[in-house]
Amino acid sequence: MQVDALAYMGAGTLLMFMGIASMVLSRNLVKTIMSFQVVLFGANLALFSSGLGSSTRLTVDTFVLLSITIGAAVEAVGMAIILGVHRKYGTLDPSKIRKLKE
Repeated sequence: MQVDALAYMGAGTLLMFMGIASMVLSRNLVKTIMSFQVVLFGANLALFSSGLGSSTRLTVDTFVLLSITIGAAVEAVGMAIILGVHRKYGTLDPSKIRKLKE
C-alpha cells in the first residue's frame, strides 16, 4: 500500500472517530445528523484510499458513489424527521424530548 493511501486511510479513520464522538456528545439533533455525515465521509475516504493503486479501482469508486448517494438520502430523511419532531415538541434536545414524551 502506498504512503499516501495510508495517510488517507488514517485521516478517514480519524474523521470516523471524531464523528462518532460528536454524535455521542451532541445535544442537538441537527448536529447529530451532521456528525453522522462526518462519519460517512470518513468511511468513504477510507474506502476510497483502499482502492488507490489497485486493479479494483472501478469497483471501489462505484461503492464510494453508492455510499454517497445513500448517505444523502439518509440525511434528507433524517432532516425531515427532525423537522417533524421540532414542530411537535418545539425543541431539538433529545433529553428534553424524552421528558416531554412521558
